Amino acid sequence: MATQRELDAGLRIGSSAIVDVEWLDACAHMAVEKINPKKLSELLCPTHTIGKVVAQDKQVLCVATNISAANGLDLIAIPIRWIKLIRIIQTAH
Repeated sequence: MATQRELDAGLRIGSSAIVDVEWLDACAHMAVEKINPKKLSELLCPTHTIGKVVAQDKQVLCVATNISAANGLDLIAIPIRWIKLIRIIQTAH
């Protein structure tokens, strides 16, 4: 497992590792009547992304959620600072 703090400190997840990334995504809300300034983080969307790590730098972790020889890959780029936890399901062979 890896936390956002460890990633900020430079921890690298091995390329080709299969991971479950728990992160907070932006979220749209309609017809909001009141905002609690002490609970703004509750407006974010808890998200899980499962897939293969294909790239990482200091700011972004790129995870392929689908890989096809015919069509390339479906990729999600997750900001490191938005990551709460990474569970490594399988390390690269």
